[in-house]
Amino acid sequence: MATYLESGLRLDLPDGQHFRFADLPAYQALSSYRLKEMDFAWLDGGKLFLLEVRSYAQVTETLTGAHFVPAKGQPAPFRYEALIDKVTDSLLMLLAAWAGSAGGQALREGLPEGAKIRLPLKLVIAVDLPAKLAIHLQGLRDSLNARLRGRMALADVRNVVLIDYARLVADPRFSAFIRLQV
Repeated sequence: MATYLESGLRLDLPDGQHFRFADLPAYQALSSYRLKEMDFAWLDGGKLFLLEVRSYAQVTETLTGAHFVPAKGQPAPFRYEALIDKVTDSLLMLLAAWAGSAGGQALREGLPEGAKIRLPLKLVIAVDLPAKLAIHLQGLRDSLNARLRGRMALADVRNVVLIDYARLVADPRFSAFIRLQV
């Protein structure tokens, strides 16, 4: 098992069954071109899960719903745009790896053996928000899915799961290897 501590979570992921784009030499060579990545990826039950974790627990006084959810006629908040970029770029990297493009082949070499073939994808974004902002989770989820719908359709992904930390660590799909950091 490999243990990671990130954004208030402890992840114990099985050796040879997970990866982080950030650790792949091919990604490191591309990241200077503003390519973004989701934090963790692992194989489970014939699927490849990608997880982005974000904790905003330390900035409770300054955040409002407008920092996350776009409002009609207003520029999209940068935190929202960052999530869009991470999902989009992660999908693009996986599709390139599976398609065998030159850049994709370099990425593919760093993937665990089971992830080198095309698999069904599950995209999960876990956020730790102060209680006063939790009411915005549904709006953020709906907005992310609406904005990403066409991109996800190209990768046969139905939707992004947006979940708070409490639900993440309680969900049987994740509770075996993701816990709150103590």
